[in-house]
Amino acid sequence: MVRTVLCSLAVSVLGLAGCTASEPADQPRGASATVAVADRTQALWAGRTAYVGDSSKVVALVDAAGFGPRGTYSLALWTTRPPYAVTITLSDTGKPFGTTDLRAPATLLLGTVTNLDTVNVTSAGQTYTLTARQATAALGRDVKTLGTDRAGLEGYVASLDD
Repeated sequence: MVRTVLCSLAVSVLGLAGCTASEPADQPRGASATVAVADRTQALWAGRTAYVGDSSKVVALVDAAGFGPRGTYSLALWTTRPPYAVTITLSDTGKPFGTTDLRAPATLLLGTVTNLDTVNVTSAGQTYTLTARQATAALGRDVKTLGTDRAGLEGYVASLDD
């Protein structure tokens, strides 16, 4: 009985050891970053929506844009009349609010929600605001093309990792 249990245990350990994945030595450097860019682009592309009022899609886009994991922020959607806005209230930025770069996630959100005009991010009494007009000027092209041109979206997401 004891011998059977020990043999079963040894076989189980060997089986589990064979299940662990090791990174291939010939995998190109930066390949995981490429996968991360592709995954993030896919999440943003899949979540695109025409309306700020599509709350489930907007929540998914806020996650994919990079404002932090769910539970670290709350959302308020301004959908009554233009300018349409999203206000994201961060409960914990992990670092001082003033040193947190919110431009990229705000730009991604503005680009993937067609009728979104303004993104406001608040934390501890401070506010960061980015409008579609400001994002367009910074990008050098209409920010809304991020939601209509997948290659352009992927290029922008990849540029964030540089």
